[in-house]
Amino acid sequence: MGVNLESRQNNRLYQQQPISGWSRLPDVRCQDYPVRIHTLGRFSVQLHHQVVVTKQARQQRPMELLQALIALGGRGISTELLSQLLWPDADGDAASNTFDVTLHRLRRLLDIRDLLLLRDHRLSLNSDLAWVDVWTFERLVNHAERLLVRANNPVVLRQLARIGERLLTLYQGGFLDRESGNTWSLTLRERLRSKMLRHILDTGLIWEQFNEWEQAVRLYRKGLEVDPLPEELYQRLMLCYRATGRRGDALAVYHRCQDILYRHFQIQPSKETLELYASIKA
Repeated sequence: MGVNLESRQNNRLYQQQPISGWSRLPDVRCQDYPVRIHTLGRFSVQLHHQVVVTKQARQQRPMELLQALIALGGRGISTELLSQLLWPDADGDAASNTFDVTLHRLRRLLDIRDLLLLRDHRLSLNSDLAWVDVWTFERLVNHAERLLVRANNPVVLRQLARIGERLLTLYQGGFLDRESGNTWSLTLRERLRSKMLRHILDTGLIWEQFNEWEQAVRLYRKGLEVDPLPEELYQRLMLCYRATGRRGDALAVYHRCQDILYRHFQIQPSKETLELYASIKA
C-alpha cells in the first residue's frame, strides 16, 4: 500500500518542523550529574565518569541498599521498610545497626556530600546530584503519554519519535534483571516493562494512522525484543506487513508467535490471531 498525497505532505512537515519542548525535558543529559546510575538491563554506578566497582563482597550490602532505595522510588523511604526488605531475619536493634553501618559504607563508597539524605528516619537519593535511568525513563514516558493525547499531526509525531528513540536507548532490559535473589525489584520491573510496551503499541498505532508502515514495523519489532510474549505485538506486525504487501513476512510472524506461545505456555494463538492469519493466507 502506498502513501497517499496527504501522507506525503504530512511527512514533509514531519521532517521540517522543529521539536518544541525537547530541550526542556528533565534529566536527558546524564553527563551533567556527578553520579550516574544504570539499572535497566545492567547495574552500573559511575562517579565523576568513573565506574564504581560494585561486585566485591564488602560492597554487596551497600549496593543492595542503593538498589532497594531506587526500587522504592528513591525519595523519603522509611529506613524501617528498607531494613525489613533487605534483612528480614534481623530483629529491631540488629536491623537498625546493620542499616546504619551499611549506609555509612555506601556514603564512603560514593563519597559525595549530601548525595544520600537521612531525615526523620527516611532516606532519599538526592536527584540534584544523581542521575538514575529509571527516573529519566518514567519522566519521558509520562511526557509521551501527554503528547499522545494530541498526536494528530506530524509535528507531535516527530516529538514522539525522538522520545521513543531515547526510551529504547534507556531500556536495555528489565529493572535489575541481572541481579539475583531479591523480590523487591519485581514490582518496578513489571511496571516499567508494561510502560515500555504500552508506549510502543500506542505510538505504533499512530504511525499506522499516518501510513508510516516501516516506522511502525521497526517499533513493533523493538517491542518483541523487550518482551517476546505479547500477542498484540505479533498481530500489529502482521497487519503492517499485510498493508505493505509483504505476505510472506506476515505469515512468518504468525509462525513465530505460534512457536513462542507453545514453548512458553503450551497454548495456541488466540482466535483473533488465527483469524488474521487465515485472512492473510487466503
